[in-house]
Amino acid sequence: ERRCFRHLLWGHSEMRADRDLAHRHATGQRDVQLFRDVLHSVYGDDMRLIADMFWQPASQSAMLTAERHTKVLVLQRDVPDKRAFLDLNKLVAAGLHPLAASGSVIWQTITDLAKCPLIKQAAIMSTTEVLVGAVGAGLAWLVVMRSGSQVLEWLPQGVPESLYRCSEAWNADSFGMFGGLGRLAGVDHVCLRSEATAAAPTMPELEAWSAVHTKARDAYWREKNLEVD
Repeated sequence: ERRCFRHLLWGHSEMRADRDLAHRHATGQRDVQLFRDVLHSVYGDDMRLIADMFWQPASQSAMLTAERHTKVLVLQRDVPDKRAFLDLNKLVAAGLHPLAASGSVIWQTITDLAKCPLIKQAAIMSTTEVLVGAVGAGLAWLVVMRSGSQVLEWLPQGVPESLYRCSEAWNADSFGMFGGLGRLAGVDHVCLRSEATAAAPTMPELEAWSAVHTKARDAYWREKNLEVD
């Protein structure tokens, strides 16, 4: 059998952090850990000081118990920038207030992450144990979170599965954008849809992309805010 190409790489190799590529330049778990080690060796003292100042208000308002508190960070985008939680206060009241009242978690919301200096962003994220946020560049900071931490990525309503893989199961999207980074970083990841039911019926993996019809307007899902059912 004759073939035109002996080897084919789909996509630029330096942009494929979500894949284990069979070449010597592929990014792997050791590379991510090396990045963490260098970051802490150079900026560790500053990062600890910044993180303590960031979490201090939440620590003081939490119920004091002998147990260790899990640090939960809610990442909120600006509403005009889209992919923001529209009723964040209601969501926090339902999901985090009971946990904080029991003393099991402390939590903070950050709305200006993109405007913070990079060292502050790294300090906050490296001490976060549960990260909650809509799909966006801010979630990429999961690479500095400790191994065993958790990321809950949220999608707007009505996103076709053919445009964005979102399985709503832990570590099921290991070849997705942030699921792939989670695999490399040793961080647990789950993608969740804002609607109560999936946008498309579940089907076998081999048939998922067969004869998929996507309309041009479907590509504008990144310009939607999140209304979580």
